[in-house]
Amino acid sequence: MLIVLVLLSALLFAIVTISTNQRSAARNGITGVLLVLLVGSIALLFTNDNQHWGMKTVTTTTEKPLTSASNMSGANLLLYQALGNGKEKIFIYKTNTQQKKVATTQADIKTTSKVTRSNTKNAKLVTKTQRYVYRNGFYRALFAGVDNNHAFKSRQHEFKVGNNWVVLSTTQAKALQKQAKTSQAKLKAQLTAAVKAKMVAALKQNPQMTTEQQQALQKQYTAAAQKQAQQQVLAQLQKESLK
Repeated sequence: MLIVLVLLSALLFAIVTISTNQRSAARNGITGVLLVLLVGSIALLFTNDNQHWGMKTVTTTTEKPLTSASNMSGANLLLYQALGNGKEKIFIYKTNTQQKKVATTQADIKTTSKVTRSNTKNAKLVTKTQRYVYRNGFYRALFAGVDNNHAFKSRQHEFKVGNNWVVLSTTQAKALQKQAKTSQAKLKAQLTAAVKAKMVAALKQNPQMTTEQQQALQKQYTAAAQKQAQQQVLAQLQKESLK
């Protein structure tokens, strides 16, 4: 409606001004009314565009499950890339185990992200999106043609994860992966030595142990040693996660 008023008032104002040479009270009154309509309509359009006059904010909430963004020693991992001074972050995540490519949060000033921890077993991403919509049909008709209904306002991401989740920067994750590769041979040697020592002690205690029993016991000791090593890695990841 306002766009039509702008066009009509501008056109009529030009016609009245150009076609009528003599000044009169009627001419002045008509041009005055047309000028008020023109300026008023433009002002309302400007206010709607800049201040969202005639509109209200509606919030839409969505929830998605979270899975580990990377396979690192069995840890539930959430990654982020720091921006600028480090306060703003782009989070890197997955919503299902079959997802081949990771997803990322948006890198814009209207999007904020945070991580909250609890005893929850099911991690999830809660996203709240705010948009501007017209208050009622009158404003929708008034600003018909402006095409700004459902205009984006802001977005908040909240990663709700358990206390066992590890939140690392991509820099930290790369450093830890590099460290793991360099220490892998050493760790393997330590595990082998630990299992061997336990097997020697077990054989001394029970020399009559059969081959099958020895294999089963060695498998048990190996699994326990691997679990202990994994717990040590997870503890290191948790320590890095607090930094």
